[in-house]
Amino acid sequence: MTEAIVLAAGLATRMGVVKPLTPIEGEPALEVIVRRIREAGIARPIVVLGSPSAAQIKEAIDLRECVVVDNDVPEVGMSHSLRLGLDALPDAADGVLVFHADMPFVQAKTIRAVLRAADRGAVIAAPLFGNRRGFPVFFHRVHIRGLRETLSGDVGGRTYIEGRRKDLTTVAVDDPGCVYDVDRPSDLAEWKGDRACAISA
Repeated sequence: MTEAIVLAAGLATRMGVVKPLTPIEGEPALEVIVRRIREAGIARPIVVLGSPSAAQIKEAIDLRECVVVDNDVPEVGMSHSLRLGLDALPDAADGVLVFHADMPFVQAKTIRAVLRAADRGAVIAAPLFGNRRGFPVFFHRVHIRGLRETLSGDVGGRTYIEGRRKDLTTVAVDDPGCVYDVDRPSDLAEWKGDRACAISA
């Protein structure tokens, strides 16, 4: 079974609000992501929250059907959150999809496309919109220990992937949401769901 990790422990210094609670058509961003993960067939995602916003998020969103992991030192950077998420994986996990809470527009069909690549034997897989690699990224269990050992600072799996390009399978998708992150209020205001709005990979 492939599991999912949602990294939602960022300090949100540029957004000015708790990013996982950013309203997306009236629904908190984290709730949107969790719903789409479930639509793609993963029932119990791992959600990594960071203090001091964790309590506020838990109060606002029903996460009882998620595995919630608290990161007490989010200032250490994204690597610590991802490491905590990897440590929470069940032993039977075949692999894991990594999501970011500030990328709420990724579509369920994109998640399913990456899962199909994993089913066909990909050991690292990611969606590709145009020439930009996006999220979620899949890591087969053979890569999880190596990924964990390379994590450092505010970088997730990018360095690990760059060192293993031969193992990477990209999946072309028509989904700008897989490369669009919301760091500032203006990013949310500018989202139109088209190519012109894709700002990060």
